[in-house]
Amino acid sequence: MTTRYITDTAAEKIVALLDEWATGQLGTGLSWAGLEKAFGYTRQALSANPLIKNKFNEAKQALKQRKRSSSTSLSEDDELQRLRHQNEELNRRVKEFERRFTRWIHNCHMKGVNPLDLDTPMGISPKTALRNRDKR
Repeated sequence: MTTRYITDTAAEKIVALLDEWATGQLGTGLSWAGLEKAFGYTRQALSANPLIKNKFNEAKQALKQRKRSSSTSLSEDDELQRLRHQNEELNRRVKEFERRFTRWIHNCHMKGVNPLDLDTPMGISPKTALRNRDKR
């Protein structure tokens, strides 16, 4: 298990995976057990997060509709509409990340932190250094 609580970063990764899964690219076998294995959180922790739970339900619904519509192939207009909707969603997420980035840059300047320093590599933690030493 990773941590007990799902961080915002982990939630974003899980939601991104669920968005990809909803397109059918990862197959139709979406389950809580699969998400548990992929991210190391319990089903209860995953389903307690409203954003993840909603995206999971949306993905399940999209996969169900895909199964039904696979027998009756999608027309070009339906495919175009789906791609437009997906494009709108991706544009919305890009704008959200741009606003977040702008807010971070502003907060860096307010705290006297150089935003370029945020991109420097983290380096090795003492715990990792001990593990590496013990492996030798």
